[in-house]
Amino acid sequence: MINMKTILILGAGKEQVYAIQLAKKKSIRTIAMDKNPRAEGSHYADEFHCISTRDPESIIKFLGGYSKKIDGVMTIASDIPHCVSAVAEFLHIPHIPLSVANTCVHKLRMKEVLQKGTVNVPAFTKIKSNMDLLSFIDKVGYPVVIKPVDNSGARGVLYLTRDVDIDWAFDYAKTHSFSGDVMAEKFISGLQISTEGIMLNDIFHCTGFADRNYERMEQFAPHIIEDGANMPTALDSQGKLRVEREFEKAIRVLGIDWGPAKGDMVLGVDGQAYVVEIAARLSGGNFCYDQVPLAYGVDIVDILIDMSVGNDVDAKRFEPIRNFATAQRYFFPPPGRVVEIRNIPAAEGVTHIKKVDIWVKPGDTIPDTISHPSRVGYVIACAPTKQEAVDAAERAIRTIEFILERVS
Repeated sequence: MINMKTILILGAGKEQVYAIQLAKKKSIRTIAMDKNPRAEGSHYADEFHCISTRDPESIIKFLGGYSKKIDGVMTIASDIPHCVSAVAEFLHIPHIPLSVANTCVHKLRMKEVLQKGTVNVPAFTKIKSNMDLLSFIDKVGYPVVIKPVDNSGARGVLYLTRDVDIDWAFDYAKTHSFSGDVMAEKFISGLQISTEGIMLNDIFHCTGFADRNYERMEQFAPHIIEDGANMPTALDSQGKLRVEREFEKAIRVLGIDWGPAKGDMVLGVDGQAYVVEIAARLSGGNFCYDQVPLAYGVDIVDILIDMSVGNDVDAKRFEPIRNFATAQRYFFPPPGRVVEIRNIPAAEGVTHIKKVDIWVKPGDTIPDTISHPSRVGYVIACAPTKQEAVDAAERAIRTIEFILERVS
C-alpha cells in the first residue's frame, strides 16, 4: 500500500482554496494554515491550524511537535516565499534557498541584486525623506513611482506627477511598509506585462504571459490599480521574446533555482524589456489558476503541488494543449454600503463568460479604491479571439448593478 503524501499550504484564504482542493483531488493530504480562524480554505483542508503565515517561527514551533510526515510546503497568491522556504528548510523538503526568498520579498534589495547582475531595471533609489524623493525626481524626471519595499497588492504604491503632494506621498508609502522603508523608481512608459513560470531541472518554463490592463490609470491616480489582463499579448514574437529573456535572466540572477517565479515586466517605448518586480511564488488574481489554464490548458499549480511533494513532473505538462484568448475585468463600484447587487445571473449568461465572482454582499461597505485588495470582484471570459474575450468581459461588468447607499 502506498502511503498518502501530505502538503502544507500556507494561507487558507479565497485564493488558496484552488490549491487546497486540487491537492485533495490528487489524493494528497492537505494541511492549511491561516491567521484567520474563519478562512474559506479551512472548510476544505483535511487539517487546519490558525497560525499566521507571516510568522515562520510560530509555524516551525508547531511543526516541531507535529508527529506526522509532511512531504511538501507551498503557497499561492501570497507574498511569503521567505516563510515557505524557512518552513521547508526546517522540514528538509524542496524549496528555493531562504536567502533568495528573503531578497525577493524586499523590493529594494531585489533591484540591487538585479542591477548588479546587469538585468535591465528602471532607475531606482531608497527614499529616506521627502528631500530624497525630490532629489530623485530632479535626477530622472516625472513620472515616478514610490512604494514600500516590502508590501504587495499595490498597497502604498503611488504614481507621482507634478500634481501630487510629495510630503503626503512619502508619508503614505511609508505607512504601508512593514519596515518603514520605501523606494522610488522611474515609471517606464510601455506595455505592462505579467509573466510567470517554473524552474525545473535548470530549465525555466514560462507558462503565463498577459498584457495588464491599466486603462483606469487616470481614474484612480495617484494610486496604480490594474483592471485585469488580456491574453494573448499584443506584442509581436520579437517583443515577447525580449521580455521572456529578460524575465528568465532576472530569475537566474536572483538565484531562483527551483519552483515558481512571477514577473511584472514592461516593454518600454524604447523597445527594451524592463523588470519591475520578481516574486518567488505563484501569482494571485486568477492568473495561474484560471486565465492560463483556460487559454492554454497548462496548470502550474498542479505542477508545483507535484514538485513540492517530490512527485516526478514530465516537462510536457508545460506545453500548451489549446489556444484560446482570455480577458479579466474587475468591478469598481463607488464607495458606499451595498444595498443590493443586481443581474448576476444575466452576467453569468453572457457568451464566453466563464466566471463571475463578487466577494461583497448586501450590508458590506465598499471603501475607496486605493489598492488591489479594494477590488470587489471580477469576471473572466474565454473565447476564440482576444477581442471576443474583451468584449464579453466588459459586457458582463456593465451588466451587473451595485445599489449603494452613502455612508456618513
